[in-house]
Amino acid sequence: MECRLTQAAPGDAWKCQVSLRYEFNDETGKRQSEVREKLFGPLVTDPSLLEDVLRRAQLAILNPSVDHGKFVDFDLSLLNALHPPLGSTKQLQFSKNVVCLDLAGESVTDLSFIDLPGIISNVAPGEDRGNIDLVRNLVTEHIQGNCLILLTLTMRDDLENQSAAFLAKQVDPKGRRTIGVLTKPDTLQHGEEGAWLAILEGQRHPLFHGYYMTKQPATRELLEKLSWEAAREREKEYFDSTPIWAKSSATNRLGTANLTKNLSRLLSGLIDQTLPKLRLDASRSRENTRQLLTKLPPAISENPSAELLRMISTFSSEFRNYTTGLSEYASLIQQCKPAYEGFRDAIRATAPDFRPYTAKEKRKYAQLTVRFKDPEDDEEKSNSDEDEEDEDEDDDDDDDEDSDEDGKSGKSKKTEPMYVDEVQKYIHGSLTRELPFNVPFSAKEGLIRKSMKEWEEHALDCFNIVRECVADQLDTLVEKHFGRFARTTLLDTVFAIIQRLIEKRQDETVTRLKWLIKLEHRPYTQNHHYLSSYRDKYLSKYRGERRKKNKAREEPGRAGSPVNSNRAPTPDMFPSLDSFMQSPQTMNSPLQGPRGAFPSRGTPMRSNSTPLMPQRTGMPPQQQQQQLPPPQQQPMMQQPQQQAQPNIENLLSQLSAAGYPVKSHSDLERLFASDPYEEVMVVMAEVRAYWQVAFKRIIDILPLAIDEDFLCGLEQETMDTLMEGLGMVGADNSARAAEFLAEDPEIVEQRDQLAAKLARVEDVFGRLSKFKS
Repeated sequence: MECRLTQAAPGDAWKCQVSLRYEFNDETGKRQSEVREKLFGPLVTDPSLLEDVLRRAQLAILNPSVDHGKFVDFDLSLLNALHPPLGSTKQLQFSKNVVCLDLAGESVTDLSFIDLPGIISNVAPGEDRGNIDLVRNLVTEHIQGNCLILLTLTMRDDLENQSAAFLAKQVDPKGRRTIGVLTKPDTLQHGEEGAWLAILEGQRHPLFHGYYMTKQPATRELLEKLSWEAAREREKEYFDSTPIWAKSSATNRLGTANLTKNLSRLLSGLIDQTLPKLRLDASRSRENTRQLLTKLPPAISENPSAELLRMISTFSSEFRNYTTGLSEYASLIQQCKPAYEGFRDAIRATAPDFRPYTAKEKRKYAQLTVRFKDPEDDEEKSNSDEDEEDEDEDDDDDDDEDSDEDGKSGKSKKTEPMYVDEVQKYIHGSLTRELPFNVPFSAKEGLIRKSMKEWEEHALDCFNIVRECVADQLDTLVEKHFGRFARTTLLDTVFAIIQRLIEKRQDETVTRLKWLIKLEHRPYTQNHHYLSSYRDKYLSKYRGERRKKNKAREEPGRAGSPVNSNRAPTPDMFPSLDSFMQSPQTMNSPLQGPRGAFPSRGTPMRSNSTPLMPQRTGMPPQQQQQQLPPPQQQPMMQQPQQQAQPNIENLLSQLSAAGYPVKSHSDLERLFASDPYEEVMVVMAEVRAYWQVAFKRIIDILPLAIDEDFLCGLEQETMDTLMEGLGMVGADNSARAAEFLAEDPEIVEQRDQLAAKLARVEDVFGRLSKFKS
């Protein structure tokens, strides 16, 4: 029972309003989300009627199955100890819910207190033993904090045997909030007064605020319907007429009037001391409750369809931010970049590894270059003079990479080398009805396709990595936006819808990637400049390597033995011949005038066509001279040739001074005799150049296709797919949404309890802020 006393203005009549505060669920013992305080009956203006009103109010609290209004006029004489009143299913012995009294009177002191049940240690047979803990917990909960503890001790039993004193000592070990009240002194037997007098005077079991003694009306006196004033008068007569109390040193602690007066003073002092701390505690409790509420998911709105649409839209919008790669959402794109870079490196490793020498020559001349870099790599190197990569002598080109236990390369596996004689053999295997000196296009096409046979595998590997990154991101977002509904089917349904969408976009993307790789199997490009540039660069590299081989073969002769003069010298034997022909001395020579005298060394062999220059056929010089028109048929060429004769002599002397074994016109003709693998090297250069064009094309177009077909495709279809899959596009979507958004009952209960607590704390904080001691 909670009593809230207010001193009325002089002349105002005494009055009391009884109400019932329902704060707990009696079945579960848990606090309800909303505290309800209901008025019980009309305003009481006759103090003699208050006792019966309180008894009826207690019956209403102890019989929650019956409407409380039925007890307002209940006839108390009908009470039967064996049967609950008014058809109640069960009458409780104790309840956490409270009977409240708002009492005002001229002689009443401003004071509020809670009358708690006495501590029990046993129950009657058949009664609930849980009531023992219920009462103990109820008392302990109310005496904690900053309230004054009015410790009521009956003098019919020894103080040491009363549990209430033990509980008060536990929560207030220094006794600064505890006031002892000794009751029923008229029940003491002769000779027992001395022990209690010592307690009253503070000689035994002292308390900081001491003890008071009161005498309330006995049962017989209650039946007389004594007024409050009459009861106080009889109390005063008792203490004045009992010598042991009247002669004690603590007469100022005898009687209810002294207790009430001192309680008001003590309460005011306690308020002055604890008010700042109470305000601070209320503020902290308010902030803590707010934080706990923010950690819980927000309550579902009354329109479940709108709420579900909002969730779908928020999910789709955040996924769109990840696919576009906004600054705070860049993680997904950053995870995909290594996959694209790995694809680029894997494709680069499939480049045709053409060697402009035979395998036998490789084993014989260790200084030959093993693996050629891209010309662009050479241009990007600013502080290196090496154009190619050399391998150790023990590298047989069989397997350039170490493999792990599964046989998979730790990095991109390079292609097997293809030597010039092997390329020549491959070309011959492609010949059908072509005329001599013609390379069939099918040979070049076959070499190109051979170098691209692993592209599809690398493309799918790249896509699988991207797919896993995107799937993981979507799983995270689904859990973030729909995870709170794990108890319903919503979370599992969304997961299933997203998985089906991923599989759909995966199938379409894989089909597109295979189509792109298939396009590369048919050589085509309009990037002629790029193709021609790379062709010239690789042809120059291959020719230079041939010269390196020939130079290595001639080094023993240069060391001391004569050069075999019977073998015709070739330009590949002299690595500086190209630079010599481009030197200022030679460029300024009249020899450069008649271009037909010495053909360009870069003249290619055309597919399905004859050589552009007869010098490239490999025929002996004598036969080439026989094919020239007779002198009478070339009068226009005779004069330039005669004018060039002195210049040829000058060229012979310059070549001889430069170290070339050229002494006569015939030696000069042998010098420009064609390499037997020249035609093959041209094919190698063209194939390698086209592969470079295709490589540059595929490493850009494939990531773009993955991005467009998979990432953007997912982003564009996510919202519509979720709305359709969750049934939000048809009729009766509100019922489906309500079913999906059914919240966890524990979360709802926890949120309601915190909201109710926050409301109470806000009310207390507001009152404390306005309160003045």
